[in-house]
Amino acid sequence: MNRRHILSGALALAAAATVLSGCGSEAERRTFPVEVTSTPMSGANERGWTVTVESAHLSVGPVRFFEGRALTAHRFDWYTLIGGTAHAHPGHYAPGDALAEVLTTHTVDLLTGATLGDASAVTGEYGSLELTLTAPTSTTDAQGVLGGHAMRVRGTARNAEGAERPFEATASLPKPIQGVRFEKSLGMEAGRVRIAVNLGTWLGRIDFATATDSDADGVYTFPADSQAQNALMRGVEDTTAYVVTWVEGAAQ
Repeated sequence: MNRRHILSGALALAAAATVLSGCGSEAERRTFPVEVTSTPMSGANERGWTVTVESAHLSVGPVRFFEGRALTAHRFDWYTLIGGTAHAHPGHYAPGDALAEVLTTHTVDLLTGATLGDASAVTGEYGSLELTLTAPTSTTDAQGVLGGHAMRVRGTARNAEGAERPFEATASLPKPIQGVRFEKSLGMEAGRVRIAVNLGTWLGRIDFATATDSDADGVYTFPADSQAQNALMRGVEDTTAYVVTWVEGAAQ
């Protein structure tokens, strides 16, 4: 059984429950809330820059959960040739059956956090999730805080030599982030899923000296071919930047 079906409503979920039951496990339909928050950056990054994040926004959704476990394997990364650090990459990831989904898209203020909604789900052995960081629309980002990008971070970076870079970083992803780890034997217990974005992983590889000259407001941006933008993209696409946990109990 290795179907990677995308669930789309109660009928598909009921079908998934039937299939799982036929494979020897008794699946039940259920829902659970999914929330998104962040973990602050602490200390200097690997290029010696200490970052104060002033705002961070992300366009999230859909989010889909699968039975397949996220495998990691270390492999050669050309980025190490220019002074970066090797990180874990997805191995031979097989998503398997879809077990839950939240289909809506929301713009999330990562510094305050938000609930995306309730996942339509079935009980079972969860192993991973797929996170879509989609381009926002005028409806999903009514305030325009993302400027049409999937993510946007503003802050100030400082290094040991006293250089200071007020910056604005943006990125848009061409495809969903697959194979984010979430291992849980889920029954009917009360609880919710929390997705915590590690801002230290997002910004941990960036040399802010490669940002452009500041604009009229004194804010630096990242040219498309710069080390800063390449490092930002690797941070945002890194599956380890998204720590997914099950929080027991009813929501407060």
